[in-house]
Order: sequence, then C-alpha cells, then structure tokens
Amino acid sequence: MKKIQEVIQSAKKGKRQSQNIIMDTYWNSVYNYVYYKIKDEEEAEDISIKTFTKVFDKLKLYNSDFDFKTWIISIAHNTMIDHIRRSSKLNISLDDTDNLIEISEDLPSPEETLIQKQDNDELLMNLQKLKPEYRRIIELRFLEDKTYKEIADELDLSMANVKVRLFRARSLLKEILNSEK
Repeated sequence: MKKIQEVIQSAKKGKRQSQNIIMDTYWNSVYNYVYYKIKDEEEAEDISIKTFTKVFDKLKLYNSDFDFKTWIISIAHNTMIDHIRRSSKLNISLDDTDNLIEISEDLPSPEETLIQKQDNDELLMNLQKLKPEYRRIIELRFLEDKTYKEIADELDLSMANVKVRLFRARSLLKEILNSEK
C-alpha cells in the first residue's frame, strides 16, 4: 500500500510514468465497474478514459485518508452518470436496478445540426495543432469510430499504449480548446 501512495505522490507532481502506473493498475477496475452498469464496451471505454482524465485533473485533491481505488470508482460512477445524461445513444434509467438499455432515435434539430457542424469545423482546425501521432489516434477513435482493438492493430500498438496515447491526445486537445476560449 505504501508503494501506491508513493506513485500517487509522484503522479501529483505530473510524472507521466506514475500516471501510467495508476492507469494500468486501476484500468480494469474502472472499466469493469462501468461495463457492468451499462453493458456497452465502447461507451465503457470512453467513460473509463474520461474517468482517468478527471482523476489526473483532480489528483491534487485526493486525501490519502481514503482508499484510492474507492476514490477512483466514485469518480467513474459520477462520470458515468454525466455521460448517460448527455448521451443520445444510451438511454438508461439511473433508478432501474436491472440497468436496461434502450437505443433512442432522437435526431438533432436543424439548429443543433448547424451548431454541431460549426463545432466539428473548429475541432478539426484545432486537431491540426496536435503532433501527428496524437492527431491520428483521435481521428481513428472519434472520426473513424474505430475500437481500441482496431486502433491497436492499425498502429501496431498494445492496448495499453492506445489507451495512454488517447488519454494524452484528449488532454492536449482539451488544453488547446481551452486556450482558444
């Protein structure tokens, strides 16, 4: 347990190697927790990535009096709820104990379509500011809608490297988008 506390302290200082250790150590716990609740592999992967983005953003707030895994799972739970509320693909009752999934067929209004197109154009413009390896992984995942396995095969990377590179790419893109505001 002392070892993980040392890794956490190092990760708080922004050390990527320590962040990678945390992600490798807790990825399966987060992914399995989310997947058990929503029963959708791609959505569970996306929520897991978002969870670790939040974990590293909020790591300085972690109190070592509490179990680290419990802290991460609570972030995963809140991230999953936010994702479900925003998702047009997932329509899950948060109160339903059976976690039933229904696919909703809500089509965006013309106004929403126009706003989305403008947002996409801005996103594509900012995507060009990323290094090629980060830009490519974002394109494969979000523009070409490829699974982590397909990305790993295409880029000849391990699944862990795909997850880490995607995490970094999203973080860098988020920084770019925030600096534009």
